Amino acid sequence: MVRVEDPAPTVLLADADVLIDYRDTDLGIVALVAEHVARVTVVSQVLDEVREVSHNDALRLGLDVVEPDIDQLVEAGNRGSRMSFNDQLCFLLCRDEGWTCVTNDGALRRLRKQNGVATRYGLRLMVDLVQARALSVERSISIAQQIHANNPLHINKRVLERFIAAVRRLSS
Repeated sequence: MVRVEDPAPTVLLADADVLIDYRDTDLGIVALVAEHVARVTVVSQVLDEVREVSHNDALRLGLDVVEPDIDQLVEAGNRGSRMSFNDQLCFLLCRDEGWTCVTNDGALRRLRKQNGVATRYGLRLMVDLVQARALSVERSISIAQQIHANNPLHINKRVLERFIAAVRRLSS
């Protein structure tokens, strides 16, 4: 899950599952990432999917809300896949713009890997913050444990243990 030596991206595009994980624990993490790590973007259609986070909330957190162009909308609608339309939009924007997608979704990660699009797991954002000394190891572990409790399907015990080991290595 976490290779600490991965270079920091310049633009991160967060998908719905990652935003929901942080909305349900500490949405301020996303603001810290935007301040200390990289520009954070979200597709407007994806933001609409994340209940209780408005367009104004996203802007206040330092996220850039982006609109796909008409060609991307058409391509997302025409792609035969089990992935949602919004996941298709995330893929297409990252592919076309050279951005890094932040997702825990397996199908989306596989598609990105097949097409050479950079990805990061949602918890990796906190590794980046610990590296930047913008978040303590203890706080990152606490938030990751909350995410695991809320979302044990995508953030299972093994993922949580690997995350904890990675952030603890940063403090030693």
